[in-house]
Amino acid sequence: MRVPRNLQTDQEQIARFLNVLGGASLEVRTNKRAKAKFFLQAHTFIQDYIQAGFFRKEEVLINILIDGGFSDTQGPVGTLRADQKNCAENAESIAGAATAWQNGDESARADVGWAAHEYSSTLRQHLERLKTLIYPLIEQTLPMEAEEKVTEDIKAIVFEGGLKDGAEKYIQIIHELEEEFKDWK
Repeated sequence: MRVPRNLQTDQEQIARFLNVLGGASLEVRTNKRAKAKFFLQAHTFIQDYIQAGFFRKEEVLINILIDGGFSDTQGPVGTLRADQKNCAENAESIAGAATAWQNGDESARADVGWAAHEYSSTLRQHLERLKTLIYPLIEQTLPMEAEEKVTEDIKAIVFEGGLKDGAEKYIQIIHELEEEFKDWK
């Protein structure tokens, strides 16, 4: 099935991002080299690449499941949406705490670390759920003749949403975050 392959590159980039964000979440409380700017840049990636790009692509999958008879508030769809909501809330906590920290509130460091850890953990579970539960359900639900249209719908999101500037911009953000995190060591 081509549907999971259309999201594979996004998932690989997100996993790379989560590796650096997760590592930073553990270091931020005790490492004096850690800077709030790192987490504000991570928030930009989250908003543009994950929320405006990847999660919008997931809506295509969610609609397939709903059209296939799954409840839009419970079961796999409800779980995906709950994950998305939890991620959005944790992302805003990262941004809020990082801004407070950048403005001089040193106690916000711990809040940044906690929110980044929660975000990373939730999104990792979400990606695993896609692979082990959602993709098999999509394969069972989606008629073969509809697969091409779904692929087109997913690809069209790249040109409409947060990725309209190109994925290279976000790959560069990940690279910058990785380099900055290395400098903390």
